[in-house]
Amino acid sequence: MEIWAVVVAGGTGSRFGEPKQLALIDGRRIIDRSIDAMRRHSSGIVVVGGPSVGSPASLGVAAVVPGGETRSASVRAGLGAVPDSATHVLIHDAARPLVPDDVVGRVVDGLESGSAAVVPVIPVVDTLRSIDGGTVDRDRLVAVQTPQGFDRATLVAAHRGQVDATDDAALVERAGTAVVHVEGSPDNLKITFQRDLLVAEALLDAAVTDGVHSS
Repeated sequence: MEIWAVVVAGGTGSRFGEPKQLALIDGRRIIDRSIDAMRRHSSGIVVVGGPSVGSPASLGVAAVVPGGETRSASVRAGLGAVPDSATHVLIHDAARPLVPDDVVGRVVDGLESGSAAVVPVIPVVDTLRSIDGGTVDRDRLVAVQTPQGFDRATLVAAHRGQVDATDDAALVERAGTAVVHVEGSPDNLKITFQRDLLVAEALLDAAVTDGVHSS
């Protein structure tokens, strides 16, 4: 297996108020933390983002490519820069800068076991209601995180036709590929609003104290 990572950082941060991938957590940019989380488990990294994220040399990655109009288009741009030698790919949202190393490891283990699509998930703890009325059975639901891991050929095929979805697992599942779930982590916070930076700071402080994160 040759695994490459695509770190998607092409969003404008409309809900955050600015490009969130450039915001700082404990003095380090979100984008830099997310890239570093992929290094141990990948042979190379492609970043999808604008010039403000930095150059390949400054980021220590193989390539930086501009994003598309949608998330799926951005992923396709990143996949286009992954070398043909890659057999598998990790797709990671830059907005998840504190993903624990063991979560990434479980995704990679799933790929090494032969699964074509592996995603980390966590249980839904809130009571959920449909907008049409009625409570939804949360025991049958999970919240999906990244990185999501795929057999490269499977993912490329699922993206043909300029299709779109909220994540890549939905695309490969739509194409008929089974998606395997592995354990995610509540610490794998997605930065969406400014206040999430405070939560991330607290999580990082606690993780460093416990020896979980080294970044």
